[in-house]
Amino acid sequence: MGLYSSFIGRKFKHIAGKKYEDIIKHYREFLLTEEERQIPEINSILMPLDRYVKNVPEEVYETISAYEARILLVYILDSQVFELVRQTLSPEASEEFRRKEEVMGEELLNNVAKKLESYGLKVQRRMFFGNKSDDVIRMAENYDMLAISKNYGSEITKTSPISPLVLKIIQHLEIPVIVY
Repeated sequence: MGLYSSFIGRKFKHIAGKKYEDIIKHYREFLLTEEERQIPEINSILMPLDRYVKNVPEEVYETISAYEARILLVYILDSQVFELVRQTLSPEASEEFRRKEEVMGEELLNNVAKKLESYGLKVQRRMFFGNKSDDVIRMAENYDMLAISKNYGSEITKTSPISPLVLKIIQHLEIPVIVY
């Protein structure tokens, strides 16, 4: 707080007199501490994808490439959805749904990986059945940053510009997050 305190002290020296101490006290929660001003070292980035992530904006590739980090692209097939399809329709319908989802996932993983590799980044790909939010939260513990689409997990609407799944994930993480 030394830098901000002296800045506010100079800014309000002749204007507010001793009131600047009140200003510091009232705005303390909006000012960054010395620890918060440290730029975290980013060596690994987790990037979850799913059927709702239609494309990754060019700005995201450019931003991620600035870190020169290793990247894990993960496509999580929602196991509850497949179980629901199996129970309500048939095992064959669930299998057909799984095949189409895997083809879509492979295509998306390959497209995003190819684009990231064009920036010289090391990219790993992984696809598995699981819980889209819990697995991302668990996996993010081993990464320095998360880059996630605001559409991850569901379509967005005018009233909800970010997927509820993304909100849940963000609330459970302590690492930097890029929401695109």
